Amino acid sequence: MHSAALSGLGRNHVSSKSGHSFTRRVKAFFVARREQRQVFDQLNMSTDRELADMGLSRFDISQIATVSGRQAAEKYLVG
Repeated sequence: MHSAALSGLGRNHVSSKSGHSFTRRVKAFFVARREQRQVFDQLNMSTDRELADMGLSRFDISQIATVSGRQAAEKYLVG
C-alpha cells in the first residue's frame, strides 16, 4: 500500500474541505431531512386555496421543503 494511503488510517476525525467532521455532516443531513419532511407535511396539509393565498401552488411544496432543509443543515453546521 502507498504510504500516503496508510497515513490516513486510524484517524477518528476526518474533515472535509469545509472543515466539518464526517459525523457532524451526517448529523446535518438528518437535521435537514427532518426539517424538509416537517415543512413538506405542513404545506401539503394546506388546501389549494390556502396555498394560493400564500402565492404558492402544490408544485412549489417540494422545492420549498428542500430549501428549508438545506437552510436547517447550514444553520446546524455554523452553530
